[in-house]
Amino acid sequence: MSNLNYKLMLSASSIANFAASIIGPFLVILINQKGGGIENLGLVFGAGIIANSLTQLLIGRLSDKLGRKPFLVISSIINAVVIISYLYVQNLTQLYILQIVAGIDGAIWGISETSFMADITQKKTRGKSLGFYNMFIGILIGIGMMIGGFAINKFGYTLIFWIVGLFSLLSAIFFWMIKEKR
Repeated sequence: MSNLNYKLMLSASSIANFAASIIGPFLVILINQKGGGIENLGLVFGAGIIANSLTQLLIGRLSDKLGRKPFLVISSIINAVVIISYLYVQNLTQLYILQIVAGIDGAIWGISETSFMADITQKKTRGKSLGFYNMFIGILIGIGMMIGGFAINKFGYTLIFWIVGLFSLLSAIFFWMIKEKR
């Protein structure tokens, strides 16, 4: 395992996941504000999950062929655009489209992250390495969700969503620094 790659991956993923978790719970409010109501909540999120699921195999094949790093960088950039775009959604149709894009981006991220972590960890200690990685990121996600309401209440949606988008771009820089053997 490349210790530097592991640290870069942990740093980039921590930044992106912590930031995104701050706004995650507020997407429900956004759906309601755009006229979605509770009946559309499942439909909006379900559309994203289906888009994610339908693209998993293609993304997996492409990441095997082209490498994980380009997909991690691209995913971080798409994520930043999606997060900031939530602020400018005018209606439910736009929200559906954005959620489908977010779902596809989730496939890009998920497959690339998992595959790269398998690539850089040693078989003998892979479980321990991945366990620490997931534990650390999971704790940050929980903390992000806990402080999200306070942050949005104090600074408003616009500033927080822009900051989260910028953090996603910052994670792209860390992903770019990864050295991938091809």
